[in-house]
Amino acid sequence: MWKKLVIFLVILIAILQIIHMALLSRLESIRSERKKRARGVAEVFLNGERSMQFSEYTVTDIENDRKKMQDAVRDSSILDSFGEYQIINHLIRAQVLGPRNFVRQDISLVTQSSISQLQNLPLLVKRWNGLVSVAVFALTPDIPSAIEAILLLRRCYPLIRYNVSFHLVYPLRVPSPRVGSAIVVHTSPPTITDATSCENVEQMLETMDVSVLNYDHNGVPYPNNLLRNVARRNSLTEFVFVVDVDLVVSQNLRSEFLAFAKESQLFLDSHKNDKTVYVVPAFEVKLEMPDARIPTDKTALLEMLSMLEARPFYFELCWKCQKHTDYETWQRDPQAPHLAVMFEVLWRDPWEPFYISRNDVPLYDERFRQYGFNRISQVCRITVMG
Repeated sequence: MWKKLVIFLVILIAILQIIHMALLSRLESIRSERKKRARGVAEVFLNGERSMQFSEYTVTDIENDRKKMQDAVRDSSILDSFGEYQIINHLIRAQVLGPRNFVRQDISLVTQSSISQLQNLPLLVKRWNGLVSVAVFALTPDIPSAIEAILLLRRCYPLIRYNVSFHLVYPLRVPSPRVGSAIVVHTSPPTITDATSCENVEQMLETMDVSVLNYDHNGVPYPNNLLRNVARRNSLTEFVFVVDVDLVVSQNLRSEFLAFAKESQLFLDSHKNDKTVYVVPAFEVKLEMPDARIPTDKTALLEMLSMLEARPFYFELCWKCQKHTDYETWQRDPQAPHLAVMFEVLWRDPWEPFYISRNDVPLYDERFRQYGFNRISQVCRITVMG
């Protein structure tokens, strides 16, 4: 009798322990899920692969973000070094960053854009799949359009909401339009809500754009280098990759560079003073159907080169600005299984490559504005400083 009772109690205790462990596991799972939702993202598994399912961007979120950006514009008192442009750092932050400012062992994509060119951002962000810092330029009457454009992108592209931080630059004074300049009648931008359709994002961005078709026609040269510096200063990562917004990076470039950096111990304190920059060859491709023909990797790009559907960047416009990348050597080498350094090239005037670097390289000379030869002086300074 007593033996049976003891055995029964042992079995009961074992069952209770199993139930207890199951409940603890369930509780921990709930806590983890809540933490992920607090960061605005939940992880799910589809067909055995991890993907990301983003939280809903509600009308309350949109209204809060609109007010946050409007307040940032109203309260900002930061000017550029010449006192000509107002700067709003972190007009709105990437959700993944949270409120804390600390430098991460990561790499940011850095770019700049006018309102109309923001239509290029979704594909760039999708390809990069990591932190992005964007400086947006607008004239004062177009600031509401800039805000609505950013809200539209955050509403329709959760990855932008999660990974992209926007900053704003606008001129304090705008001269009267020149005779014969192209002017668009300024209208109020469409207000973005949770009911806004995301089927025609490009068309909506076009309707938000702008008081003038070309900034320089209105006596306001586009401040490329100021925008690059603003976006770079607000990049909270050890490495940066500065590109123009209408460029598209190869698939998995960020993840492959991070793997290379960790294998090469670039994040260790002993390597923090390393002065190497990593040139990324750039190409131009023929696009009959946007996105469909953009190569994802080197193998696809080499195939397009062989069919004369691609060529080195600026091949006709300014070949001397790009030829020192040594495209011939790069093209002869087949795609490697892992990202690695292929060869070393020393700078020669007037080479202005696109490159990955630590975020402590010299900033861009903000006296260069509008288009053409605005990056060469910065690359020259890098060389002079070793």
